[in-house]
Parts: sequence; C-alpha cells; structure tokens
Amino acid sequence: MSLNNSRIFVSTIYFFLIIIGVFINDLIPINNPVYKLLAIDIALTMLIAIVGLLVKNDSIYDLYWSVIPFFMVIYWIDVSHIQAFNVRVFILLALLGWWSWRLSYNWFRGWKGLSHEDWRYVDLRKKTKGFYPIVSFFGIQLFPTLIVFAAALPMQPIFYSEATLLYTDALGGLLMLTGVLLEIFADKQMHAFRRNPDNAGEIINIGLWKYSRHPNYLGEIIFWWGVYILSLATHPPLYFIAGPIIVTLLFMGISIPLMEKRMQNRIGFNEYKKRTPVLIPWKLFGKRKK
Repeated sequence: MSLNNSRIFVSTIYFFLIIIGVFINDLIPINNPVYKLLAIDIALTMLIAIVGLLVKNDSIYDLYWSVIPFFMVIYWIDVSHIQAFNVRVFILLALLGWWSWRLSYNWFRGWKGLSHEDWRYVDLRKKTKGFYPIVSFFGIQLFPTLIVFAAALPMQPIFYSEATLLYTDALGGLLMLTGVLLEIFADKQMHAFRRNPDNAGEIINIGLWKYSRHPNYLGEIIFWWGVYILSLATHPPLYFIAGPIIVTLLFMGISIPLMEKRMQNRIGFNEYKKRTPVLIPWKLFGKRKK
C-alpha cells in the first residue's frame, strides 16, 4: 500500500474509532463519568489493537497518544455541562489542541506507511514470536493508554470548577506552552538534520540537541506537568499527581533507555553522552556535566 493510501486508511480508521466511541458512550451502563471514560478508552484501544493485528503493523496505534486526549476534553465538556469557557478552560483547550495537532502532524510526517513498523515493535515481535499479540496489546497499546488516561485525568476538574484564577494557572499554562515549543523546535531541528544526507549515521548535536539528548521527551514531560499544575486551583484529588509522575517515569525508565541503546553504536555517541545531559539542559543554567 502506498504512503498516501496508508494515510487515508489510518485516518479512516480513526474517524470510525471516534464514531464508535460516541456509540459506546450511550451503551455502557456506568454512571461515574471517570470510569465510563476509562471503559471507552480501553474499548477503543482494543479495537485499534485488533486493526494493528490484522494489518500486521502496530505503529498505527502511535497516533492514539496524540488524538485521544483532545477527545477526552470534548467528553468532559459534554458531561460537565459547562456553562462558560473561562480563562482556565481556554488555556487548556488552546494548548492541548496545539499539542495534539502538532504531535499528530509530526507522526504523519515521519510515518512511512503500512510497509513500515516502529523498530521497537519489530524487535519485540522477533523476541516474543507467538506470544507477540498478547505482549503487544498489554505493552504497546493498553499500557500507554492507561498512562495517557492518568496524565489527562487532571483535566477533568477544570470543567467542573469556577475557582478564581491563581498563579498556578499562569504557571501551568506557561509550562504547557514551553513543552509544546520544545517539542516543535526539537522535531524541526531533527527533521532538518535527517534530511541532510551528509548526516547519515551521525549524532545530532545542534540547537536544542546540543544541550539535551532528548529535548522532545523533556517537552512532553513538561507539558503534562503543566496540565496538572493548571488544575491545582480546582483542588483535584491528591492522586491525580500520579499522572505526570508516571509520564516522567515512562520516559526516564523506558523510552530514553531504549533510544540510547539504539544509538550507542553510532560514531561519536559516547562523546556526545559525556558532554550533553540526558534530559535537563544544565549548561543553560551554568551547571556543566562532569
């Protein structure tokens, strides 16, 4: 299947996924809106996992990470019967919408079609063999779905509260904006670097990548902490902080180690690793990595 046809196929799948989500919402006999949303989220994850299994390409799930939070917002707007879009709601909608569009666009730009699958999934498929469908569902689909659900949960009280604006709203919005901008510039620099054939096999060491080995991941972590801090004025349950904590642990404990293991055999990586912090750009604050 060509790249354009692959994109049309995936877009169609996600369009029908949204329609099915609306249909499921009317069928699930759960009164608690949080539990109902979780049930819908898991059901849609199962469906996209089945599609991935049928086309033998689990990379089509990757778009779910960037799409589902925005539709969670639509869900909360619907069930909360929000009467007015206050400043806090506007900040969330504007920055989450920008984050969702940017991440989705970046995925489509970098995806090579149904003939290509993420190298991590390919490796996992080889290692697990006949057990891959089970491992894939729980590890590649359900696990990230639950993480995104936890990270997005602090959005819920924002649509139920008319609490007065506090400094936490400005700080949360600033962090969300910073996270999005970090990801935009990091992705733009990486895209330009990879397009240059002279850089084949080289380690990027320009722009943001000169100060952090994973500025895109740093942006993602900062964004979700921003969402949580934006919700603080609404007095969310204490356990809602688990969302950004889990996102941070995901990148620090899984995503970054996997990426660095893949990069370790590239020329110059050891030197790059010594002079550039893994995540936080300490050099910008005058603290040099020893």
